[in-house]
Amino acid sequence: MSLAETLEAGKREFLEAAGEVAAGQVQVRPGTRGWSTLECVEHVVAVEERYLRWMKDAATEAPRRDAEREFRLFNIARSRLTKVEAPEAVRPRGRFRTLEEAIEEFHAVRNRSIAWVREKGGALYSIGVRHPRFGLLNGAEMVQLIDAHARRHAEQLREIGAEATAGEENRVRRVKAKRSAGFRRDEPDLGEELVSQREAGWWFDDGDFATIRDRRLQDLESANLKAATLRVEASVLERVQLAGGEFGSAVWKDARFMGCDLANIRAHRLTLVRVELIDCRMAGLRSEAAEWHDVLIRNGDGRFAQLQGGKFQSCEFEGCQWEDADLQRADLSGCILRSSRLGRADLRGARLHDTDLRGSEVEGMVVGAEDVRGAIVDAAQAMVFAGLLGLQVR
Repeated sequence: MSLAETLEAGKREFLEAAGEVAAGQVQVRPGTRGWSTLECVEHVVAVEERYLRWMKDAATEAPRRDAEREFRLFNIARSRLTKVEAPEAVRPRGRFRTLEEAIEEFHAVRNRSIAWVREKGGALYSIGVRHPRFGLLNGAEMVQLIDAHARRHAEQLREIGAEATAGEENRVRRVKAKRSAGFRRDEPDLGEELVSQREAGWWFDDGDFATIRDRRLQDLESANLKAATLRVEASVLERVQLAGGEFGSAVWKDARFMGCDLANIRAHRLTLVRVELIDCRMAGLRSEAAEWHDVLIRNGDGRFAQLQGGKFQSCEFEGCQWEDADLQRADLSGCILRSSRLGRADLRGARLHDTDLRGSEVEGMVVGAEDVRGAIVDAAQAMVFAGLLGLQVR
């Protein structure tokens, strides 16, 4: 089998594994730190793009062919028995929003690889690439790594699917129990030993990608930061200034922000999972695609925030200022807004079923009669909303 045919076969295996993933399992992660199907595909695409670029930019070496070494490299990279930490440059960053989009990009990069391998032919053995783990490799050996890497993650996709399927019944049972017990928010999963950091700028590990992981940041000034991605994971940030930052995507997971300035941050995609924001300034925060799960905001200033169409699940807002915020078409079903100010906040088209508004100031909130249907309100709030419903309270 030629190297191009090898890549063709690997492509079929990977697509077959990805095609077995149910629509509802695309974002499912095995455990708290594992990758989802979507993240796995993104990682495979990033690695293949990187390796293909390395080969195209490589210097010419004396021809060398070692079939035994190619076989050995393939088996090492293919095996999932040895766990390897992915370099930061190829870790998932939320590049794709759907599995279809990710698969389309995998198709594209694999087809480019196949076409280039066919074009180079025997000249692949004269290419010299220095791999950070395996040392100096020729082009054929690099192709073996590309193929083995994708097949390795094809197996991972099958494992994710099997685990998700096996755990679906337990998941449904937990959800039912959670609903019957009332509102519940999962807290951040933070490590016991976090590395303290008091200097800004170190988090740029690769070009425009910034990552903060397993850290405790205190009293840092980094306003107007610009990055393709800002990823914060398993970290605590205290009095950190990030105001005015601009990001293609911001992904924050298992994090706690205390007394931080996050005002006027702009992120096309803003994903928060198990995040707590205490005494933080978020005025003017803006995102076109906000998705928050298990988020607590206490004493937060979210005035003039723009989070239209945002999806909020198991979120709790306590003592927050949301005046003049734009939350049109946001899904706040089942969330709690306690002792918060919502004057002039625009919630037209929002989903507020089972949203607990009791104790919050709602007078002046911009909302339609259909929008408040199913919301949980107190007697005073009912009087405010009565006019929307055409009621006459005497």
